[in-house]
Amino acid sequence: MKPAQVDAYLRRIGVTHPAWPTADVLRELHLRHLLTVPFENLSIHLGQEIALDEERLLDKVVGDRRGGFCYELNGAFGALLKALGFDVTLLAGRVYGEGDRLGIPYDHLALRVRTVDGGDWLADVGFGAHSHYPLAFGERGEQADPAGAFRIIVAGADPA
Repeated sequence: MKPAQVDAYLRRIGVTHPAWPTADVLRELHLRHLLTVPFENLSIHLGQEIALDEERLLDKVVGDRRGGFCYELNGAFGALLKALGFDVTLLAGRVYGEGDRLGIPYDHLALRVRTVDGGDWLADVGFGAHSHYPLAFGERGEQADPAGAFRIIVAGADPA
C-alpha cells in the first residue's frame, strides 16, 4: 500500500497516522473502522464483481466510501495494518449456524495481529456484530468488551 493510500484510509476512518504499531493503536483503529466502514453485501445482490486484490479493496472501501463483507473489510483492514507495521496473518474461519453446527469452510475471514509491544490479537472488523476491540488471541476465558462478553475457543471436529 502506497503512503498516499495509507493516509487516505486513515482519513476515511478518522485517525491520525500512528507512531508505532502498538496494542493501543490497534484498539483505536479497530473501533474507528467499525464505526465508520459498514458491513454490507450490496455488491452480491447487485451482481457486481467481487474482487479481493488490495487495489480493488481500497478503491471500494476508501475511494468509493463503501463497506463490504468479511473478506473485503478484513482484507482491506489487514492491508492497512501491514502498511502501518503490524504483523498480520489472515485466518480462515467458520461461523456457527443452525443447530450449533459449523458452517462451510472458508465462510469467514479474520485477522491475527501481533503488535510491537508483545500483543497477539484476534481482530475482526468484518462480522457485522462483533467485539468493538480486538480480542487477546491466547486468552480462552471470557473477554469483556462494550459489545458483550467474548471467548475464543478451539472448535473440535464436526459432529457426525
